[in-house]
Amino acid sequence: MAIIFDLDQTLIESHSAKLHRRDRNWDVVYSMIPKLLPYEGIPELLQELSAKSIPFGIVTSSPASYCNRIVKHWGWKVHFTVCYHDTQRRKPHPDPINLGVTKLGVPKESVVSIGDDPKDILAARSAGVTSVGVLWGAKDPQGLIKTSPDYLFNTTEEMVNFLKRRYNF
Repeated sequence: MAIIFDLDQTLIESHSAKLHRRDRNWDVVYSMIPKLLPYEGIPELLQELSAKSIPFGIVTSSPASYCNRIVKHWGWKVHFTVCYHDTQRRKPHPDPINLGVTKLGVPKESVVSIGDDPKDILAARSAGVTSVGVLWGAKDPQGLIKTSPDYLFNTTEEMVNFLKRRYNF
């Protein structure tokens, strides 16, 4: 049993940095990191997963320098990251999810992949892992719904309760 999380708009609210990220103005983006807040319940969930030794990691289309700064700033104890330059093909292709599963070292049938974007769901499905769509940060909620994730949640509380039931913690 293991979990893959998308980063932006799944774990943290980062809309305010979108234009700077698009323009590759990374110094500004890095200075904004303290203001890119985790969604309600996320820090507690990640802490509990760590305490229960449930492996989890981040698979993101963001560069490693950005992802690693977010992880370090918030003190998250992720088991791995898969970032933009770690695979040649990116979500919705399954390569990033497959690399995450390999880093987790568990059968793909025991992995849940959680994201806010249709690409996250398509990548999870193509990789053969359980897909979870989350609507709290989704920029395209209808598109996310249309991808028909295995599970779909409106709130972090719903997702946390699902994970607790699924993994008995």
